[in-house]
Amino acid sequence: MIPFRSLLFRHALRGLLLFAGAAALLAAPPALSAGLPGPGIWPRLAGAGLLVCAMIMPREAQTQAKPSTAAVRRALGLVAACLLWLVLLHPAGWLPATFFAGLLACRAGGCTLKESLVLSILLSTVLWLGLERLLQYDLPGGALFSLAKGN
Repeated sequence: MIPFRSLLFRHALRGLLLFAGAAALLAAPPALSAGLPGPGIWPRLAGAGLLVCAMIMPREAQTQAKPSTAAVRRALGLVAACLLWLVLLHPAGWLPATFFAGLLACRAGGCTLKESLVLSILLSTVLWLGLERLLQYDLPGGALFSLAKGN
């Protein structure tokens, strides 16, 4: 028999995923503008993904051993990388925030410093080229860079 607390937690998690997915889909701006993917494509994909996750979530939790300290440390490192990106986005801009968050995520995942630097540079460069140059979508420059330009 499944403990009530575990059952309640699973239903609450499923409800939260359904709510977050529906909110992302409803709040998304138009997905296509002038035949090109617009700013609404990502929230629609993320919302649909959350809804799919809520639907395929198993009813019962698998009994498993407690996660190792290394696994917990890696998971917390990924959460810290996401928080770092959010904290750095406004003051530093998109490119530095993405670079440093990617660097922290790679280090938390177990990559060496050299691998982390290469992957962070590659990720930032490919995303910048794709968004700024290919799609001609201006990424946030941040408060520090707007002060340097005199805006």
